[in-house]
Amino acid sequence: MIRPVVVLSLICLVASALLAGVNVVTTEPIAAAKKQQTLTALQEIFPFDIQKVNPVHDNDAVYYEVFSEKDTLRGVAVETFTEKGYGGRIAVLVGISRGNGTIYDYTIIETKETPGLGIKIADSEFRSQFAGKSLSNGFRWNVKKDGGDVDAVTAATISSRAIIDALTRGLSLFEKKYHG
Repeated sequence: MIRPVVVLSLICLVASALLAGVNVVTTEPIAAAKKQQTLTALQEIFPFDIQKVNPVHDNDAVYYEVFSEKDTLRGVAVETFTEKGYGGRIAVLVGISRGNGTIYDYTIIETKETPGLGIKIADSEFRSQFAGKSLSNGFRWNVKKDGGDVDAVTAATISSRAIIDALTRGLSLFEKKYHG
């Protein structure tokens, strides 16, 4: 009776040690890959050369302060999300001008939207309608079907509404942190 318990315990001990070893070996490369992915996304959404990035972790969100030449804070990227997507959660990195609080651009960092339809919220044509918009410049943050200014993606109104939710959340977080 004691032998099977000892054998099973040894197997569990070896398996646990192997899993711990794999975790130690992969933690650093995963963190480096995530950092590079974030830097690539930041370079896509800001129209200037990024010289320095300062991540700021807050209770509500993660902010990336983006500096250009001479350590000038030019923009802030806010990691935000919405749970209102057709496929569930959509995570977004939205770049906002430090000066006037308007959107430069955004990129999708996580989504399960329908390929070929809902994923069109990531297309440059759709994204471009938010450039230069803020919460306070008269832009109506709804799809046209709901009386707003946003041209929804055809057959993907839910995804279009969801991205509006994520962007307005990001702008609100920015305003609260940097102008509040």
